[in-house]
Amino acid sequence: MVPVGRQAFPFMKIYYIEPTGVPVEEVTAMLKGQEVVELDSRGWADEELISAVADADILALTNRPVSARVIESLPNLKMIAVAFAGTDHVDQEAAGRRNILIKNAGGYANTAVAELVFGLMISLTRNIPGNNQAIRCGGTTNTGSELHGKTIGIIGHGAIGREVERLAIAFGMKPLIFDRNAQTTLEEVFSKSDFVSLHVPLFPETRGMVDMDLLRRMRPTSFLINCARGPIVDSEALKTALDEGVLAGAALDVLDTEPPIPADCPLLQSDKIIATPHIGFNTREALQAKGRITLDHIADFLACCESKPPQL
Repeated sequence: MVPVGRQAFPFMKIYYIEPTGVPVEEVTAMLKGQEVVELDSRGWADEELISAVADADILALTNRPVSARVIESLPNLKMIAVAFAGTDHVDQEAAGRRNILIKNAGGYANTAVAELVFGLMISLTRNIPGNNQAIRCGGTTNTGSELHGKTIGIIGHGAIGREVERLAIAFGMKPLIFDRNAQTTLEEVFSKSDFVSLHVPLFPETRGMVDMDLLRRMRPTSFLINCARGPIVDSEALKTALDEGVLAGAALDVLDTEPPIPADCPLLQSDKIIATPHIGFNTREALQAKGRITLDHIADFLACCESKPPQL
C-alpha cells in the first residue's frame, strides 16, 4: 500500500505560459515541491507551444488562446488556470471532453472595471477628450451634464455589475438592473436609461445581443458603455445608430477584436465614440490580484489531488 500524503503522488509539472502578475519566485515558494516552468508564449503558434509544454500537468495563463489542438496534444493536462475573468479564449469543449478543470480569476478587476465605467461616463458627459484638445487650440468652456439624478441601466448584475450599482448610488444615480432574475425587461432598461452599461459575459446567446432593435429604444440623449466584451454589441448597428442620432454617444473599452485595432475600424471614425484599448482590467492592483487568485486556485487543486487516495 502506498502511504497517503504528498509523497504518494507524482509531482506536477506546472507551466506559466505568460506573465500573470506574480513573480515566479513567489509561485515556486507557494507551490513547494512542484516543478514550475515560466515562459512567455504570446505570439507563438500552437505547434511551438505544444512542443514546449508537452509534459504539462497544469497550464497557467492570462489571455493567450488555448485551442482544442493544444488541449488534445497534452496527455498529462489536468488543469488550466486562467489569470483573467473570461475563459472564452480557452476551448471549453475540448477541455470538457477530458475533464480538464478550468478556473478563472473572477473578481480580480471588479473595482478597476467599475471605476473605468464612471471615468468613461464623465468623459462623455463633460466631453473631456474634446476639451483637452480644444484648450490647446484656444478653446473656451462648454456646457456638459451631470451624472447625479440620471438613470443608469446595468445589464448583468454579477460582481462588476453590483460594484457599478454601488458607485452609481454614491453618485446619486438611479440604477435600473437587468439580469436573468430581473423583473425589468432588457427593452425597458434600454428605453428608460440615460446610460446603459454592459456587464454580461460573452456567450452564444449574448453575442450581438445589443442590436439595432435595442439601440433604437435608446433616447437621443443617452449613452452606451461597453467594458465587457466587444462582440456583445453589433458594431455595424452601433455605427449606424450613432450616425442617425439614435443615441448621443458611446464609450467602448472593447471592440470586436483585441488591440491593436486597425486604423480604418469604422467605429473609430465616429466622433461620438470614446474608445480605449481594453484597459478596464489593467491597474496595478488588479494585475497583482489576478495572479494571486490564480496561484491560490493551483494550490487548492494540488491540495485536492493530495486528499484523494492514489490509484493502485
